[in-house]
Amino acid sequence: MDNDPNHDLEKTFRKRDTRLLEFFDSDARSLSEEEEASLLPILLSLSETRERYEELGLIAEGGEKRVTRVYDHRLDRQVAMARAVRAKTPQDQEQFLREARLEANLAHPNITPVHNMGFDSDGIPFFTMELIPGDSLGEIVSRLRKGDEAYRRKYPLETLLSLFLKVCDAIAYAHSRNVLHLDIKPDNIRVGDFGEVFICDWGLARILFEKKAAEGSVPGELDGDILNDMTLTGTIKGSPGYMAPEQTVPDGEKSFQTDIYALGALLYTLLTYEIPVQGTSRNEIMENTREGRIVPPRQRKTDRPVPRSLEAVALKALALDPPDRYASVSELQEEIRRYLSGFPTRAERAGPLSSLSLLVKRHSLVASLALFFLLLMAGIVSVNLVVIREQKNRAVAARREAEENFRLYREQQEAANKLNSQLAVSTDYTLHSSDFSKAREMIGALEIGLEKTSDPAQKKALLLKKGNLHFVLQQFNQAVECFEEAGCETPIDLDTLRLSRKYARFKPNDRRVLPIARMAELVEEARGSNKAVYYLYYHYMMRKPSPKPEAYLPLARAMLDKLNRIKPSTTMEANPLKLAESDAGYHLDLTESPYQIFTLSGVGLPRINILQPFGLHSMDIRNLPLLSLSEFKRLHIAELDMAGVRVKRANILVRNLADMGVVRLRIDVHAYSPSIIRQLRAQHKVLDSAATPPLFDDEGIGP
Repeated sequence: MDNDPNHDLEKTFRKRDTRLLEFFDSDARSLSEEEEASLLPILLSLSETRERYEELGLIAEGGEKRVTRVYDHRLDRQVAMARAVRAKTPQDQEQFLREARLEANLAHPNITPVHNMGFDSDGIPFFTMELIPGDSLGEIVSRLRKGDEAYRRKYPLETLLSLFLKVCDAIAYAHSRNVLHLDIKPDNIRVGDFGEVFICDWGLARILFEKKAAEGSVPGELDGDILNDMTLTGTIKGSPGYMAPEQTVPDGEKSFQTDIYALGALLYTLLTYEIPVQGTSRNEIMENTREGRIVPPRQRKTDRPVPRSLEAVALKALALDPPDRYASVSELQEEIRRYLSGFPTRAERAGPLSSLSLLVKRHSLVASLALFFLLLMAGIVSVNLVVIREQKNRAVAARREAEENFRLYREQQEAANKLNSQLAVSTDYTLHSSDFSKAREMIGALEIGLEKTSDPAQKKALLLKKGNLHFVLQQFNQAVECFEEAGCETPIDLDTLRLSRKYARFKPNDRRVLPIARMAELVEEARGSNKAVYYLYYHYMMRKPSPKPEAYLPLARAMLDKLNRIKPSTTMEANPLKLAESDAGYHLDLTESPYQIFTLSGVGLPRINILQPFGLHSMDIRNLPLLSLSEFKRLHIAELDMAGVRVKRANILVRNLADMGVVRLRIDVHAYSPSIIRQLRAQHKVLDSAATPPLFDDEGIGP
C-alpha cells in the first residue's frame, strides 16, 4: 500500500491544500469591507435591518384577505403574501391566523405550502405561501365554456380528470387529518403550467373532534379547539352550487360526505362547465340544492358527450342524503381510475353489453388479432373442406373428419338461426304487447331489437315502446330520452312525454320512487285514455305495498277517478272518499261516492282492488250504484252496511260476502228471497235495514 504511486500523489495534494488554506487565512485578515461583502452576501443579508418583503403587485383581493406578489430579500425569491382585510379586532386577526396555522400543518404536494406568518409594519397580520404560476381551475373552465380552442387542446377530458384526482389526493389527506375543507370549488384550485395542482383558501375549514387518549394529545396533532372558527357556528357559508345540502341550513351537520358532495359538484363542472343546480339567484340555487334538484349532466348542452359512467359517479357523489354518497374520497377516486382504465364504474351498474364493449376497447389489439385469427381459421377450414371433398375416395379418415366438422358447423348454424328467430319473436311480441307488467324484462328485449334494426320506422316504434316502459317504472329521464329520440306524434305519447319531463324535475334520480302525493298528482294529470297509468300504479304499489291509509287516500281517489272515467275536480269537491279511524280499525264511507268500479284490471295485471291498501275494518256502501259485489271480494271487511244496494245475482252475493269475511251485515232483507236470507244468517250477523238504524255515524263509528 505504501508503494502505491497514487497514495504518494494523494499525500502531495494534501500538503498543497494545507498551504493554500494557510495562505488564504492569513490574507483574509486584510480584506476590506467591500471585499468581505462580495464574499459573504447571504450571511450579511441576514443582519440587514430593512423590510424583508417588498411588494411587487396585487394578485387578488376578496372580503377576507388581500393577496399580493412580494419579493423575499432573505431567500431571494418571489412569494405570495396574504394580508387580512378585516383586522380591526383581535378576533378578526385570530381568525385570519387560524387559516395560516391550519394550512401550514397540512403538508401535502397538492396543498399550498405556507412559509411564514406574522405582523407587517402596520400591525396587520400576514402569512406568505408558495407563488403558483398558471390559472385557477375556474379560469380554465370559463375558457372551455367559451370555446377557447387552445384550452380545449390543452385540457381534454382525460387531463381534467387527472387534475381532479390530484384534488382528491389533497382532500383525502386532509380527511386523514380529520380536516374538512368545506369550500371546494374551481376558483380555489390553482393549476400550474406543468401540471401542478394546489388547493387554496382553507378559511372555512373545520377540524372534526375525536376522543383523545387519556395521556393527552399527540405532538403535531391539529387542535380543533384552537384552529376551528367558533364564530361560524350556526351560520351558512360556502359557494352556492358547490355547497352540500347540509351546508345550506343553519347548524347543518358537516362530515366527510360534505366535501365529497363538493367533489361531485366539481366533477359535474368539469363534465358540463356548469354547476349541478340551476337558479337565477343565490337563494334559488340553495333552495334547489336542499331539494336535491340536480340536472343530470347528459341533459346539459356541451361541446362533447358526457360519458354515462361519469354521469353516474357525479350523481352518486351529489346524492341528497349523505349516506347515499361515497363513503370516502378514495372510493370516488377509484371510480375515476376505473373509467380512465376502461372499466365500467360501479355507480353506472353497467349491463353485459356495456361491459363487453369496454372490454373490447381495453384490449383492442387482442380483439383485432382474435378477429383476424377467426377469419384466417374460417378460410383454412373452407379450403380443407374443398380438399377433403376432392380426396374423399382416397382418405377415409380425412372424410370422417370433414363430416364431423360439417356436422358441428350445421349445429352451430342451427343454434344461431334459432337464437336469432327467438330474439326476433321476443322483440316483435314485446313491441306489440299491451302487457306492461314485465316492464324491466321487456326493456331488455327492446334494447336488443334496437341494436339489430336498421329500419327507421322500426327503430321509432321500439323507442316509443321503450319510453312507455321506462315511464311505468318511474324512470322519467330515460323515458324522455327515448321519446325525444323517436319523436312523438300521438296524443298519448305526447301526454306521456309531458308527464315524464315534469316529474323528472321532482325525481331526477331514476332509481328513486315518487312521493305518494306526487304520484297522485301524476295520475290526475294523465289523459283519461292513457292506460299506461294503470301499470304505473301497479309497479308503484309493488315497491310501496303498505302505504299509510291517510297518505294513500289521494292516490286511491285519483285511481278510482281513472277507472270510473270521472274528472278529478268532480270527485275532489263533491264526492270525496270518507276515511276515518276508530279503535277497531279504519272505516271507509262510500255512501256519496259515484264509483262502480273498484278493481284494476289489464293485460297481464292481477286483479287489484284499489281499496285494499287501506286495510279496512268496516265499510258503508249504502245506496251505492254498484253493479256487483264482486268488486269487493278481495277485501276483508268485518262490518258492512249495504242498505239500498241491489244485487241481482243473490247466489253470487252469498259467496262474495263469505269471501270478504263479513261478520256484521246490514242489508235490505225484503229485497232477497227467504232462502238467501237464511244462508246469510247462517254465516253472518244480519240486520234488517228496515228495522235498524245505520251501522255507522258520520265519523264512521258504530253504535
